[in-house]
Amino acid sequence: MPSAFDVERFTVPAVLDRRAEQFGDRVMMSIAGTPITFTQMRDRSCAAANVLAGLGVSRGQTVALFTGTCPDWVYFWLGAARIGAVPAAVNAASKGDFLVHTLRLSQAAVAVTDADRHARLTEVAGDVDTLRSTLVQGDSLTDMLNAASIEPPSGAAAEPDDIALFFTSGTTGPSKAVATTWHYLFTVAATAASSWELAQGEVLWTAMPLFHLSAAPTVLAPMLVGGTSVVATTFHPSEVWDEIRSCGAAGFAGAGAMVSMLWNLPPDPRDAEIGLRFISAAPIAADMYRAIEERYRCRIVTMYGMTEAFPIAYKAVSDEGVPGTSGRVNPAFDVRIVDLLGQPVPQSMVGEIACRARKPHAMSEGYVASASGGPPLQIDPHPEWFRTGDLGVLDSDNNLTYVDRAKDSLRRRGENISSVEVEQTVMRHPAVWEAAAVGVASDLGEDDILVVVTVRPDAVVEYAELLDFCAARMPYFCVPRYLEVLDEIPKNVIGRVRKDVLRNRGLGAGAWDREAHGYVLSR
Repeated sequence: MPSAFDVERFTVPAVLDRRAEQFGDRVMMSIAGTPITFTQMRDRSCAAANVLAGLGVSRGQTVALFTGTCPDWVYFWLGAARIGAVPAAVNAASKGDFLVHTLRLSQAAVAVTDADRHARLTEVAGDVDTLRSTLVQGDSLTDMLNAASIEPPSGAAAEPDDIALFFTSGTTGPSKAVATTWHYLFTVAATAASSWELAQGEVLWTAMPLFHLSAAPTVLAPMLVGGTSVVATTFHPSEVWDEIRSCGAAGFAGAGAMVSMLWNLPPDPRDAEIGLRFISAAPIAADMYRAIEERYRCRIVTMYGMTEAFPIAYKAVSDEGVPGTSGRVNPAFDVRIVDLLGQPVPQSMVGEIACRARKPHAMSEGYVASASGGPPLQIDPHPEWFRTGDLGVLDSDNNLTYVDRAKDSLRRRGENISSVEVEQTVMRHPAVWEAAAVGVASDLGEDDILVVVTVRPDAVVEYAELLDFCAARMPYFCVPRYLEVLDEIPKNVIGRVRKDVLRNRGLGAGAWDREAHGYVLSR
């Protein structure tokens, strides 16, 4: 389980420059169809660092990365680290007040963007006092990189305990800027590489957006082991397996929602010939776990965590694993399951997942203080025990099972209900493509359950029949009161359902109420 890498001494130059010496002509990353060798990544990151230094970026100042998935994002992420600057991975979908908030919070001095997002950035740039320069992807930026020196910059590089910024999703309030040290980022990458059992020269395929912390290992893990990652700009389920066959990937890294979309594709005789050794994603429903391994002739790797602490639990390729769990607790963490007051609950009882790092910098440091006057940025540290906001359970073998987001869990007629379990059951119906369950206000207090679904092509959902299907497979108190078919369920960029949007939306005009239609539910 523990990684064999000594990440305490790792810096971007120390790792990347050594790998460029060892594997210079090997492709380290192929991003949006552009192959980049280890030597090219070293040289381009040095050029990016020198471009930033030429703009007056100094140690501790922030460089905001506001682009889609592209090579420049990685060049400037690694380049900022070469001069001790702070790269800030801005959500590529940001705009308006959300973008202003992110840039102000990070105190961005320079922003790197692309043609698609330049107008958004221009609209708000005047509202960000610290922002003095903007680099726009295209011919002029390429010319700047080509003209810049590829010699290592003269400034001191980021140390292992210096920070880079990633942001929380902001679905329950303004995004928080999470201070992630390079020690933490390399720890995440080393743990992932160890769990994937990724070998020198092997290929990893992913479509995770680069601004998401889960994508950090797709950049850093190949640096550690001398492998290659292939990073797609977008996730198109119908194209994934052909892309993976084409690049000869040993592994797929993505989100659990992505795997569900792939699973929902019609079976193909070639499914068993994809050539993968592992699929790395979570959560994976217990009843699908072994079926996925059988269909694609590979092993599942699961990891549980979040931007602030990752991975809190994981299961490696060679571990047998327990379907439905995220794996055993990461030895780098102490983990408790606690009640509302933060007190530990009995074993095998559901509560909130809380963790603390067992060594300094093994998780994030805290959040950037909103009123900080930096640079350097002021960090509000996490408490000793970080409460994740997720519900889970630990078994006697230290396997951690994720149950639900605390804010997404439902309570109906005195019973606690996991929205995840309701959704997984509904999605087993042959006509259902996707499902999302949220609570809506009940006249009796607590929640009534609304399930919205999308339907497979050429399929039709009969509401009463779908309720019959649910009633046969879940406790009576979990059976939804309301059903509604949507053309599309709102999601974020990695395919995670936006429950906040659905809750704010409430009941749509087409929602079907079983009580109003006289549907009688048997206990």
